[in-house]
Amino acid sequence: MTRMNEKKLYVWRLGAFLAENKMRMSGEELADHLNRNDFFTSYGSEYKGKRGTYKLIQETWRWVNDELGLADEAKKVAEAYVKPDGSYAYE
Repeated sequence: MTRMNEKKLYVWRLGAFLAENKMRMSGEELADHLNRNDFFTSYGSEYKGKRGTYKLIQETWRWVNDELGLADEAKKVAEAYVKPDGSYAYE
């Protein structure tokens, strides 16, 4: 499994846990969580909770929904992660 797919799987599983427990996580919180658990950007730098973090959330949603065809699981990813204004981060 590629490192990118490992990150997407991690974001998916964490998102599923959050959604199933009616919890939310911001991009900034996800960035801190990823960095703490040794998941870094493709450049090897830490996530900052900005564009790269939200791109990872979007790519995870697309992977689960479009490539794997798991709409129910993609919905969990969509509901789990939010932008600072509270809107869904996968959009």
